[in-house]
Amino acid sequence: MHTTTTPDDIRWMPPTATPVDGKRCPVCGHASGHAPVLSVPAVTPGNPMLSLLRCGGCRSLFYDPPDIVNFSDLSGDGESFWRFYVEIGGGVWETIWPILAAVERGSLLDVGCGFGFALDFWQRSGRGEAVGLELADYGRKGAAMLGVTIHGELLQQCAVLAGRRFDVVYASEVIEHVPDPTAFAALLAPWVAEDGVLVMTTPAASFVAPENQSTTLLAALAPGFHGFLLSADAFADAARRAGFRHVEIREFGERQMVWASRRPFQVKPQTPGAQKAYLAYLAGRVAESADTGSPVWQGLAYRYSKELVSAQRLYEAKAVLSALCTALTLHFGPNALDPAAVLARLRGCATLDEYGDVTPFFMPSLFYFLGALAQHLDRNAALALRYYAGAADCVLESARFGALFFLDALSLLWPARARQAELLLARGEITAGVALLVRLAEEGVRCDARNGYALASRELLETTVPYWCELLWLHARRDQAQALFAAHRGYLSDRYGPAMLEGAGVEAALRDPDAALPLDPLYAPFFAARQALPTPDGIARLAEIVRIGDAHANDAPLGRRLRDIAQRARSLAVPAPPRATPVWSSSTHFKQPLR
Repeated sequence: MHTTTTPDDIRWMPPTATPVDGKRCPVCGHASGHAPVLSVPAVTPGNPMLSLLRCGGCRSLFYDPPDIVNFSDLSGDGESFWRFYVEIGGGVWETIWPILAAVERGSLLDVGCGFGFALDFWQRSGRGEAVGLELADYGRKGAAMLGVTIHGELLQQCAVLAGRRFDVVYASEVIEHVPDPTAFAALLAPWVAEDGVLVMTTPAASFVAPENQSTTLLAALAPGFHGFLLSADAFADAARRAGFRHVEIREFGERQMVWASRRPFQVKPQTPGAQKAYLAYLAGRVAESADTGSPVWQGLAYRYSKELVSAQRLYEAKAVLSALCTALTLHFGPNALDPAAVLARLRGCATLDEYGDVTPFFMPSLFYFLGALAQHLDRNAALALRYYAGAADCVLESARFGALFFLDALSLLWPARARQAELLLARGEITAGVALLVRLAEEGVRCDARNGYALASRELLETTVPYWCELLWLHARRDQAQALFAAHRGYLSDRYGPAMLEGAGVEAALRDPDAALPLDPLYAPFFAARQALPTPDGIARLAEIVRIGDAHANDAPLGRRLRDIAQRARSLAVPAPPRATPVWSSSTHFKQPLR
């Protein structure tokens, strides 16, 4: 279970590249005018080079030469793969919510169900009968361990399902593996009840763009594992051609989903009720199982504790994490939770099979949430720092085994570093803390090997860095605040353009419904104006911010932020009575989000 393909291996073709003729698109059959998009090594052994073409007809993307293998075939060890899948690889929430977006209950047929978590959720939450189909070995393993019904046959060859119809027919991340997507949708249609819903998910062709260079893009491409990436029109058209009159398609970043029915229906993505049902499922599974040494229990306990910490239900999270840590210590030894010891073990591994023998696949991510618990519940800064540093170190070490296998961990690299910075600053280690925040601003948006190709989220970049610019400035750490703000300006200029650094540029963008804007559009002009005080130029800049903020105070969704910064600019423009400068000390408490 190993791939050396990285985002650095993606080679983008220029828009002027010569179109390719004579290659038949597997989606629509068109055979000319295909635009070369990129070339990339396959993730399969030997890493043969593949070209990705954009169909001149349906605009879908397809590989030349075609080369589709099963994900589990990347490992010669079936035991290792199913453990990886249940511990971290299988997105349980990601498979559940697309169903609940359209249907609350009824009979469910899950085609390509993997280990069977969606089936297990459906049955255990009392929503109705659930049946799955899965050709890979881990489907049989899941059927036995979860107690669900999974047939190891093709749908059209499964005699026990002949003539059956279901309220929901579901195929998550399956259609991109078949030879003919239109034929696949047509194959599923007879199993959908007359008033039932067909639900399909697949990577979005629209996400494949140079500005989205990331491990997430590599996972969407999965060269050698995915045969093609459907355009939104082609995806919806496949459902319509299968006889469904009512089709709704939506994109969520790198994923797109189609809901289709013969009758009118309503889609409600990711409702609070769905999240509540998911948490109840995890809670039940974790509480009811006596086999805490099972990778299934451990994987679900990790997911549950992660959700509880992120929801700031910290006392509940501590109970689950305590049970999980006890189980890991019993299985992996007394040093199982020591970040330094785990890092040393990982450095001694050559393959992912060996990785799974020395620590769970979720361990780098677990260190992050243990750090969050130590910081926000136990108030143990030293322990929290140890866990956050361990999370970052183990994430980077894990990345060498292949980004596709550690997307969850990579998403936590920059949050772990941001939390490290927060704790260092809180205990007075200003230089070290600011250095980490500057790295966040300068490197968090760059997809490169030194950071395991991890990217910081927009929310992390645009809330954490300005927050600390403010605190540093207010605590008379002006030099450090200015250094951090300079890094933030560079980030904003690169991402949104240099015009976003000035009030006039922000105002023009606010008037343009298609313009991209930072979460706090006027923050950069505001901080620059404050730096210029008490000069007339500083006062004039603050007045401009007040005018812009007041003029757009009711804009959605940025009105509240614009009103707030206008009020702050207004208060700074009117000199206040002298007061003592706050003193920075290690006792200063800073509240930051957990992710």
